[in-house]
Amino acid sequence: MKKILCVLAFIAISLNVNAQDGQLRIGANLGFTTGSGDSSFVIGGDVDYLFDVDSRFEVGAATGLAVVTTGNSIILPLAGAGRFHATNKIDLGLDMGYAIGINNAGNGFYFRPIFEYKLDRNIALRASYSGVDSGGFLNAGVMFRL
Repeated sequence: MKKILCVLAFIAISLNVNAQDGQLRIGANLGFTTGSGDSSFVIGGDVDYLFDVDSRFEVGAATGLAVVTTGNSIILPLAGAGRFHATNKIDLGLDMGYAIGINNAGNGFYFRPIFEYKLDRNIALRASYSGVDSGGFLNAGVMFRL
């Protein structure tokens, strides 16, 4: 638990150092697990902080929580994030990093390909797949730019 708090504190301090340069976004999503066996419902929250590299590309950090209802598993991803602005309305992205399992979830490599459709400058619909080692889940949600 101390390691998780230290990592979260480090991320918060890192994001505040250059707060005027990036864009903070928060969101929520719903989904279901994939793979063999019974499918479970997933509820999640996302936070990302992105910096413009040029007019079509952003990089930064992403985190959040995903709660798998069966077994009360909680996944805390810590990832680097990249976004490509394919059109004025569509963004393609990838988050890669490490997922920390809380309760009944395991730790492991985390990856998340993302598709976003912008409703306006501050709101986007998001569809993604989140994978942690051999398991994963499909989800859809909304992101808000603060």
